[in-house]
Amino acid sequence: MSRAQLAEKSLDTEALFERYHVGWKTRNPDLIASLHSEDTIFWVHDGAGPIRGREALRQHCVELFDRLEFRFEEGRLLYGSDFWVFEWLMVVDLTDTGGKPFTAKIEMLDVFTVNPAGEVTRKDVYVNGTQRVDAFTRAGLSASRN
Repeated sequence: MSRAQLAEKSLDTEALFERYHVGWKTRNPDLIASLHSEDTIFWVHDGAGPIRGREALRQHCVELFDRLEFRFEEGRLLYGSDFWVFEWLMVVDLTDTGGKPFTAKIEMLDVFTVNPAGEVTRKDVYVNGTQRVDAFTRAGLSASRN
């Protein structure tokens, strides 16, 4: 298949990303989960294992949004016919153990795979571990699964 034919047949990953990103920016676990396949894999590479399945992902998002308030600084966004890659900074307002507020910025990289039905089948999240541990330790929080 030529590049032109592949481009014609490719999914609109840009439009899917836009819907998906709205779910994260509005902290909507139902929207996020609805864009994943039933057998999705969501894996934050922080030492924990993957989350498997749409409902488990939805519940993970509920718990994450209850536990942590964060926002995005968007970086590069690269699209392919069945994937996208998104570089971003997680920006979190925290308070250190001495009671002084600070803002942490943690580098993140998301890699998505999409099936022919237009569902996210896999999302791998790569975290700058040093920045994450430094920020959460400074705030007196556990760095695991935040």
